[in-house]
Amino acid sequence: MHNQNISSFADLSTNSLSWNFDFRRNLNEAEIEEVARLLQKVEEVCLSQSRTDNRRWKLEASGLFTCKSYRSFLSNNGIMQYFPPYSQIWKSKVPPKVKILVWLVAKGKLNTCDQIQRRSHFICLSPHWCSLCKANEECVNHIFLHCSYTIQLWWKLFGEVRASWVIPKGCFELLSTKFQALGIGRKAKALWGCLVSAVFWNIWLERNKRIFEDYTGVGVEVLWGRVKYWAALWASVSNDFSNYSLSQLLWDLLAAVK
Repeated sequence: MHNQNISSFADLSTNSLSWNFDFRRNLNEAEIEEVARLLQKVEEVCLSQSRTDNRRWKLEASGLFTCKSYRSFLSNNGIMQYFPPYSQIWKSKVPPKVKILVWLVAKGKLNTCDQIQRRSHFICLSPHWCSLCKANEECVNHIFLHCSYTIQLWWKLFGEVRASWVIPKGCFELLSTKFQALGIGRKAKALWGCLVSAVFWNIWLERNKRIFEDYTGVGVEVLWGRVKYWAALWASVSNDFSNYSLSQLLWDLLAAVK
């Protein structure tokens, strides 16, 4: 059976697909049970005679076997790894540095106080609280989602698109959710990606200014204005909104996707 194609074992001459493995020797009892389980697995397989018959390793995009992919598969207890926010982050119409920031947020790898303290036990960070609310310890999920300051930005965003939502557990769950508040078209997805990325980007800028520049900060209304500006700017330079100017998008963001 070495290096044989799938079609070598399938009988396509009849209406119903049947399998004939044509073993070179008689099988023992244990092997018969294994073959029975194999036949049960391939019972529902449908073969297409119009496509090339070849092998494909589904754990790799290239279709080729790699030890790395199989090791990763085994280390995750046989569960294929899939990162839901992948397309929403990397296919968004925002600058690469913004995509990287949002990716680090989703992975929980951003250099917030809790991450720095975990990696460097000998460093004592003071203060280690959230610089935006000064009420809780700083971590990714708090500073970008659960902080009493930043949660107001999310409420403004969902209020702007007239959508209801429930505060998720963390940023990973937020980015994994496919919101269709603006619709399902290309423009709607592009604008939504710009808005979400702009929220993360401006929160991080505001946080860094308060920590490193002796900056007292701005109110939520001012920060929301910055979110809308950056989202409109990124959308205006994308091909999806080539017929709209920055001023038009700033005047009415939602009009572009209606």
